[in-house]
Amino acid sequence: MTSSGLKSGDLRKALALCAALSVISGVAAAQTSAQSDSDQLGARRANVFSDRADFSLARSGDARAKLRSFLSARGLDSATLDSLAQVSETADRQGRSFARFEQRIDGLRVHGAYVKAAYDADGALSHVIERTAPAQGRISRALLKPADAARIAIDANFGSGVALPQFKGETGALSQFAKTSFFHQAPSAERVVIAKGARLEEGFLVETWSEKDNLLYHTLIDSLGRVVSNELRTNEDSYNIFPVHPGVSAQTMANGPGSGNAQSPSGWLSGTQKSILIQGNNVRAYLDRDNNNNPDSGGSTITNGVFSTAANLSQDPATAQNQDVAVQNLFYLNNIIHDTLYSYGFTESAGNFQENNFGKGGRASDSVDAEAQDGGGTNNANFATPSDGSNPRMQMYLWTQSSPSRDGDVDSDVVWHEYGHGLTWRMIGSMSGNISGAIGEGMSDVLSIIQNNDDRVGEYAYNNANGIRSSRYSQHQDTIGDFNSSRGVHRNGEIYAATLWDMWQGYQTAGFGEDEIMQDIVSGMNYTPSGPDYFDMRDGLLAAAPSNRDCLIWSAFAARGMGEGGSMTSSVFSIRITESYTVPSSCSGGGGEPPPPPPEPGAPALTGLTATSVANTSLRWTATMTAHVADENGAPVSGVSVSYRTSKGATGSCTTAASGECSASVTRLSSKRDPSISFTVTALDGDTNADGVPQTVTATKP
Repeated sequence: MTSSGLKSGDLRKALALCAALSVISGVAAAQTSAQSDSDQLGARRANVFSDRADFSLARSGDARAKLRSFLSARGLDSATLDSLAQVSETADRQGRSFARFEQRIDGLRVHGAYVKAAYDADGALSHVIERTAPAQGRISRALLKPADAARIAIDANFGSGVALPQFKGETGALSQFAKTSFFHQAPSAERVVIAKGARLEEGFLVETWSEKDNLLYHTLIDSLGRVVSNELRTNEDSYNIFPVHPGVSAQTMANGPGSGNAQSPSGWLSGTQKSILIQGNNVRAYLDRDNNNNPDSGGSTITNGVFSTAANLSQDPATAQNQDVAVQNLFYLNNIIHDTLYSYGFTESAGNFQENNFGKGGRASDSVDAEAQDGGGTNNANFATPSDGSNPRMQMYLWTQSSPSRDGDVDSDVVWHEYGHGLTWRMIGSMSGNISGAIGEGMSDVLSIIQNNDDRVGEYAYNNANGIRSSRYSQHQDTIGDFNSSRGVHRNGEIYAATLWDMWQGYQTAGFGEDEIMQDIVSGMNYTPSGPDYFDMRDGLLAAAPSNRDCLIWSAFAARGMGEGGSMTSSVFSIRITESYTVPSSCSGGGGEPPPPPPEPGAPALTGLTATSVANTSLRWTATMTAHVADENGAPVSGVSVSYRTSKGATGSCTTAASGECSASVTRLSSKRDPSISFTVTALDGDTNADGVPQTVTATKP
C-alpha cells in the first residue's frame, strides 16, 4: 500500500503498485523534505520531557496550571504560554489523561507548533512534548492572496494544466474554493503563521485532494509564494465474511454489535442499505469499479440487515456475487477495526473516524469512505487521512498475481494495514518523510501481524506464501543500521515491524497477550512526537507500558540496534545512526525484568480461580469469577484484596471472606456479542508478584 500502501519491492515487477504503494519520487535523502525556504519550527525536533524529576517544576493546580508552570520553568514566556489553545483531551483504560494544544498567534495557527501533555491517573503531570515558537514580535503579512497560494500548490502537485477552482469565500482564516471534477474535496487555503527562527510571517497551508488517484497534499506556502514544505497524506448486523482471508479462515456469518455498545453506540448500520453500498456511523463501503469515486449503480436493497452473499472464489472477483462479498467484507472489517482500536484509546477525542461523535469530543462527520474493487489500479491499496472532521478515503484494488485475480477486500492484512495509516496520522501527527513514513508503513504491518498472529502480510492477495515483504517477520535479519533512504519507506518500515513482532513474541512468552500489547502500542502514540523516528517510537512505548513490561520492550529494540545509547539524527541531506545493542542494567541482559523475589513466608497465595455463567434472559447473561486465597499451609485467608481485570477492559477488586474466597461479576453480557469473557487476577493486596498471580479464567455464554 503506499504512504498508505503495502508495497515493498521493485517498481519494475508485477507489483508495480500505483503511487500509493510505491516510493514517492523526489523525496530527499533525510526525514525532512527539500524546502525552498526553511520552516525552521516545522523542521525542529520537539522537546520531550519524561524524567519524573523534571515535573517537580510543575506547581499544584488544575491540569492546565500544572502544564503552564512546568513550561514556564523550562523557559517559555507568558506570551507563548498564553498562545496555547487546547484542542483535544482523551483518556485511556488506566485512567491516564492526555491533552493536546495548538499554538495560535493573532488568531492564526502556528504551523508545526503543538504541545502534548500526559497526566497520571492521580492527575500528576508525567510527560510533555513541546514544540512552540516565541509568540512575541510582529507577524510579517503575506504579499499574496489565498487564490495565489492555491494556484502555486496545484501547480506543484498536479501541474499547470489543472484549473484553479473558483474562489468561494473566506471564513476566519480559511478560504474555500469550488469543488470541481478533478478534486475529491474542495481545495482550501488556511492562513497560518510560519516561524523562521525568531521571525514570524504569514503564509498559507493549502489542502488539495485529487479525485482519481486519491493524492491528498498539505502544501505550506510562505509570504513570498515559495513552497516551504509539501506533505503527502495518502499512504499508499450480520455479514458473511472472511475474518482473516480465504485459505486461513472460512467464510462465516458474523453478527454486528447492534446498538448500545461503548465502541459503536448506535450500531454499525444507518440509512438505506444495498448489497454494494453499506453505510453506518463508522464507514461507508461501496463498489467503485468505474473509478468515479462514487458508489456504482445496481445491487439489491437490503432491509433486514443481513448481508449473506456467499463467495465463489473460483470465479472472477468481478462477478455480481463476489462484488457483494467484497463490499460486505470491507464494511465488516472496517467496523471491527474501528471497534478494536476504540477499546484501546482511538476514540472520538483522539480523532477517530465517525459521522456522529455522540458529544464525546473530536470533530465528527469523518467516517471512512471505503471503496471496494476500485477501478483506479491493481495490486495496491491506499488510505488518505485528512484532518479530523473530514472523511478519509480507503481504496482497495484487485491483485493480479493469480488467475482468477484476488480481491484485497477479503484480505484483512490489507485492510488493517490501510486503516493503520489513519491511526498513526491522527494520533501521532505527521508521518511523512523517509523515517516517519517508514515507521507508518511498519506500524500498519504491526497491526496486521498482531491481530492475525501471523508473521506474513498480504500473502493471500499477493498469492505468495511468504507475503509481500522481503521476508517473513519471524526470519527478518535487518537492524536499524540497515536503514537506507534509497530502499524506500516500505522496505525500511520492515525494520520497525520486525522489531514489534519480536516484542510480541516476548510479550507472549512472559504471559502477556494481545490486550496488553495493543494497549501499549495505541497508548504509546500519546507519548510520541509528530514526525517520529524509531527511537521516539521506542520511548513512547516505554512511557505507556507498565514497568513490568519495560524490559520486554528494551530487549526487542536492543536486539535490532535500538538499545540504550543508540540514536538517529537527520538533516535534509543525511541520516546518522548510532547503533546500540545494550539494555539498561535493570533488565538483566534483556531477557525481561529480573525474576521477582519469592513471596515472603506466610504471604497469601492465589490457589484457585473458577468461573460460572448464568443466563438472565435469552439476550443477556452474567459471568462470575471466584478467587480462592490460602496461606502457605493451605488454610483460607480472609481480608485479602484480590485485584482483577477483564478481557473487556474493566478492572476491579473483591475482598476474601472467612472461606478465603471472593467473587466478582460482569452483568448484562450480550448473548450475541459476548460469547465469552476472561478474568485475570493481577494482584493480592497490591502485590503483583504474589504466588499464583497472574492467573486467568474464562466464562463462556451459557
